[in-house]
Amino acid sequence: MIAIRSLCLASLLFVLPGFTSQLLAAHPQAPQAPAPDASKESPAAKLGPEDIAMGKKLFAGNCAGCHGFAGGGQLGPNLHGIAERNGNAGVFEVIRNGQGGMPPQMSLNDQRAWQVVAFVRTLGASTSTETAKGDPVKGKAVYDANGCALCHSIDGQGGGVGPQLTSIGKSRVPSYFHDFLLDPGKNPPPDMMLPERGSNTGYLLVKVVTKDGKEMTGIRVNEDTFTIELRDIGGHFYSFDKSNLKTIETEPGKTLMPSYSNLSATDLDDLVAYLSSLKGAR
Repeated sequence: MIAIRSLCLASLLFVLPGFTSQLLAAHPQAPQAPAPDASKESPAAKLGPEDIAMGKKLFAGNCAGCHGFAGGGQLGPNLHGIAERNGNAGVFEVIRNGQGGMPPQMSLNDQRAWQVVAFVRTLGASTSTETAKGDPVKGKAVYDANGCALCHSIDGQGGGVGPQLTSIGKSRVPSYFHDFLLDPGKNPPPDMMLPERGSNTGYLLVKVVTKDGKEMTGIRVNEDTFTIELRDIGGHFYSFDKSNLKTIETEPGKTLMPSYSNLSATDLDDLVAYLSSLKGAR
C-alpha cells in the first residue's frame, strides 16, 4: 500500500509541472501598472479658474505642511517648475501613489488630485531658480551676532526650541526666508510632531490660565482631549491637565521668534544668503 502511494506521489510530481504551465498559460500574471501616459495630461489643462482656486485650498490643507503655502518648500521640496519638469501626469502620480518619504494622498479622489495639479501648474519655474543676492559668509556673522543658535541647531549644534536648519536651504527659496525673517508669525513652519493638525500649525503659541490664576505662554508641543503640553523659549516643557485650566487661548500670528525688521537691508540679504547656503552634508 505504501509503495502504491509513493508511485502515485511520484506520478503527481511529474504531471503537476505540465499542469501548472497550462494554468499559467490560461491565467497569466497580472500585467504591471502602465506608466503615466500623455492621456493624463489633458485633465489639468482643461480645468478652469474655479478648479485652480479649489486646488489651492486643497494644497493648503494637504500639502502646505511640507511644501509651504506658496510651494516654495519647507520640509518637503520646492515645487516651483515641477509640472514643467515632470509633466502633469507625473505630478498626478506622485499625489495619488506617493514617492520617497511622501505618502499617497488618500483623502483626495482623482478629481481633487487633478485640481491640485492645476494649482501646481501655476507655480512657475522662475522661482525655482531664485538665488540669494547677499554674502553667506557675512550672513553667518549676522546669524551668530543675533543669537539664532539659542533656538536653532545646525549640524547638531545649537538649541532645539525652533526648527533645525542643517539643510533648510534645500527646501526653501530666498524670498521665503526674507519674508519669514520680517514676519515670522505670519506663516509658522510645520512641526512634524503634530501631523494630524493638517496645515502649518506647528510652533503655535498658546496661553493657558490655571484655575488658581497662574498664566503660561509657550509653543504647543502636544495636545489631546485631556492634556496640553507647552514648551517655553528656554526649552522647558510644561504639561497641563485641561480639567485644571480656566482658559486655553491660541495666539495665531505671534511667535517666540523675533522679527528681524531691525536689520539693515544688507545684513538681511546676507542672512538670507547664509540660510540659503545650508544644504546639509554634501
